[in-house]
Amino acid sequence: MQRNAIGSPFFTRVESRGDSIVTDSSVTRLLRRATSGERRAADRLLARYRDRLNLMVKVHMDHRLAGRLDASDVVQDTLLRAAQRLTEFDKACVPFYVWLRQIARDRLSELYERHVSTKKRSVLREQVWGLSQDSMARMAIQLGGATGGLIEGAIKKEMLQRLHQALDQLPDQQREILVMRHLEQMKVAEIAVACGLSESAVKMRQLRGVERLRKILCRDDSGSRPSSRGP
Repeated sequence: MQRNAIGSPFFTRVESRGDSIVTDSSVTRLLRRATSGERRAADRLLARYRDRLNLMVKVHMDHRLAGRLDASDVVQDTLLRAAQRLTEFDKACVPFYVWLRQIARDRLSELYERHVSTKKRSVLREQVWGLSQDSMARMAIQLGGATGGLIEGAIKKEMLQRLHQALDQLPDQQREILVMRHLEQMKVAEIAVACGLSESAVKMRQLRGVERLRKILCRDDSGSRPSSRGP
């Protein structure tokens, strides 16, 4: 990784944003101007990540929260908070999107606590693992090829509940990596920073997660649960 002018690391490759490309250098320039107080630069910078944040929020808003709030409102709250805290970014030492995503996660956690659960322990789990039905279906489709079509077949047989139970048996971090990679469409490098892992460790956990899902979905209903919940 390289460091930008204000001391924060950025990956050397580009980030895809719809039909356009956001380069690290363009983000660096906008960040420099935004943190010096230029409002227009801040608006342009944050607007580039609205779609990615919207996807992330929709992934993690299950029916209990989605029935009360709109994802666009959560994203707007996130961007407003980020605008107020831009000067803190240089201390974060993470890619800009990972920093924004954490603000969105914190906001979702607050909203789950306020609208869904009064138990802090439940809220902490929800901020990692509160998936909408649409997200479950999309993950099944995304992973269908990697699991020999088993998960895709589960959708056709209306067995999303079984997939939900299978995902729930994965170690928390392994499950989160699958969600970030296949639903949020995050890059391996971003996931590595967000999880505090090396890129090779992320890839290994992803492969193990897919394989574990395959085994869970293949086993007989009367079979025993997998004995290991290791990384």
